[in-house]
Amino acid sequence: MKNFGRLVKLYPRRYLASFRAYQAAIENTEKNCQLFYGSQIPDSVLRESGSGSDVRVLGIGSGSGEVDSIILKKLLRQYDSVYSRVVEPSEDMIERYKTRVREDTSLGAVRFDWRHQTAEEYLLTEEHTKFNLIHAVHVLYHVSDLHATLRNMWEQLADGGHMLIEIKSDNNLYRKMWRDFGEGDRLESVFRTSSDVKQWFDDMGVSYVTSEDETNIDVTECFKENSKTGLQLLEFFALTPYIANEQELRSTVLEYIRCNSSVIGDKVLLKSVSEVIVAYKNATESR
Repeated sequence: MKNFGRLVKLYPRRYLASFRAYQAAIENTEKNCQLFYGSQIPDSVLRESGSGSDVRVLGIGSGSGEVDSIILKKLLRQYDSVYSRVVEPSEDMIERYKTRVREDTSLGAVRFDWRHQTAEEYLLTEEHTKFNLIHAVHVLYHVSDLHATLRNMWEQLADGGHMLIEIKSDNNLYRKMWRDFGEGDRLESVFRTSSDVKQWFDDMGVSYVTSEDETNIDVTECFKENSKTGLQLLEFFALTPYIANEQELRSTVLEYIRCNSSVIGDKVLLKSVSEVIVAYKNATESR
């Protein structure tokens, strides 16, 4: 299967359409998201520079700013202003993020620095700014070199700073698909999981804490014949284009969904579990 896991690389617009279908299928309320992501920001980040001073935030693959805005609003409770550097390869997503900022007056005290770049393009540029908080939410599947990206992010983190990463947990569809269809080194594919990130931190001797993020996805359309939305969701889950032509892969994804879903009313809801990893940088851990 030559295009297995290559949806983002080969068909970025098709991926974007599948990602939007996925976003629309998420059942979690905005309030739940605010509570969860707000709770992930360590109190020590809020106290690090003292009340009233700036805090510097780097968002890698920030998308249209849903998670960023939650994080920034929590920081603004303690800081008079926040400097936020946004790294995002999609021009459409950046424009959506900018629209969000214009419409949300509570973000007025944030000084945004927009970087229309991939994570690799940004991290390979010579950069001396150090950040108090760096976050990458569901991004590290798509970088070409996971370890190099983590190392470069860590180098931009200030002493006493925190790095927050969210990525799929180990016990998920990615591992099953790779066992059945993958070839070569999984770390060079998009099918990375939380254990890969934790292993890097362990090898570096970096301390971290973890928590789980459970999300309910309405996958009802996946079981409807000729449903465009259903096919878009299946392509997003498999990160593989034209999944309708890959019957074995499609069957594997549908079977996984059946085994990990519940029927509530007229909806089929898939429980998707990700892991949030928050690492702290001591001065002695600087590399």
